[in-house]
Amino acid sequence: MEMQELEITIDKNGMIQIAVKGVHGAGCDALTKDLEDVIGTVEERTYTAEYYEQPGEVQNFQYQNLR
Repeated sequence: MEMQELEITIDKNGMIQIAVKGVHGAGCDALTKDLEDVIGTVEERTYTAEYYEQPGEVQNFQYQNLR
C-alpha cells in the first residue's frame, strides 16, 4: 500500500490549497472531506488524469482551493 499524504498550503490571503498524494480515484475526496467541512466552501476542485486511472498505476494529485 502506498503512503497517503496531504500537502496543505495557506497563502497570504488565507486561500487554502490541498494536494493529495498516494490516493487513486474518489479516495482523495473521502480523504479531504472532513477538512473541507471544517475549513469551508470548495471554490475550485481540479483532478489530474491520474484521478481517473485504476489504483496502483500512478500517484494521484488533487488540488483544491478553499476559502
